[in-house]
Amino acid sequence: MLLLLFHSIMTFIDLTALAAVCGTVICLYWSVCAVCASEKPSANECFDRSRRLLFFCLIGLSISSIGSLFQRSMEMAGVTILEIVPVLPVVLFKSHYGTMWMLRAGAVLSAWVIWKLGKDRLDSKPVIFALLSVCAVVAFTRSDSSHAADYGDFSFQQLSDFFHLMAAICLGGSLVSMSIILSASNISTSPEQQHIAAGIADRFYKLFGPVFSVIVASGLYNSWVEVNSFEALATTAYGWLLSVKLLVFAYLSWRYVAPPQRGKDESAYAISFINRARLDAYLILAIMLLVALLSHGIPARHAGHIHMMEGHTPSSSMPSDTEPEQGMSHHMQHGHGM
Repeated sequence: MLLLLFHSIMTFIDLTALAAVCGTVICLYWSVCAVCASEKPSANECFDRSRRLLFFCLIGLSISSIGSLFQRSMEMAGVTILEIVPVLPVVLFKSHYGTMWMLRAGAVLSAWVIWKLGKDRLDSKPVIFALLSVCAVVAFTRSDSSHAADYGDFSFQQLSDFFHLMAAICLGGSLVSMSIILSASNISTSPEQQHIAAGIADRFYKLFGPVFSVIVASGLYNSWVEVNSFEALATTAYGWLLSVKLLVFAYLSWRYVAPPQRGKDESAYAISFINRARLDAYLILAIMLLVALLSHGIPARHAGHIHMMEGHTPSSSMPSDTEPEQGMSHHMQHGHGM
């Protein structure tokens, strides 16, 4: 379990950074930062926080991209970190994962260029659309090197996983980003911050319904594909983790089934929303950690087959010590989207 947690740290960082980038861009799209037409965007405190958050998230995304390449290459080749350099060209140029990683690297590099050239115009629609497109490309590369990709590129399973991941990082990333960009103390003393937070809240509740529907529909389908039976939820480690994830998500969803009424007091409405978003951001991080653990585990549908083979294989015909590792690496080289 400790080894699984260690391998999952990089995936957790990657998902968190990707979600925060997407969430910050969505908040900018809601035009809540450009509230003073007479001032430069950079003079707005919310805009400045968003720009800094994007900078640090892009650093996290860059680090996790490189770390994931090294980690996945070690798992695929069965070598240590000291032996990984000669293997990297083979992984990058002769594997499907390598193709997806280079596409991802190009997307992350494009995000840096967009951030640098448009950092004073992050509230403009072309810049926002470009950054959202980058997030979609990175999400696709995760999905297309995941367990869902076992069924083929652009298969129904892989596309379902992609849309599930995109919907999740849009919704979860918005909560995480809002909890960092806005603070209840600033809202209570600044009418401008109150207006920004109230505007975000209104748009978030409008976004929640459609995106929630996509998350539930695709999530239930993906869960059934990976687990394949209700019994596996209780009899496999993958099923246990998935069950905990579903319970946390169910509790998070219940908190938004009936959105609070705005009323006439914009300040109280904004403060209440931000306090709620801050708590829910921790739940989102918990879900991301569970997803990271799932991404390095064997899906229950495979675990059941492995158990059957172990139970019916005579000891004299057991494969060598290296063969089980090779069989395991097939599953480890894929990462579950979300």
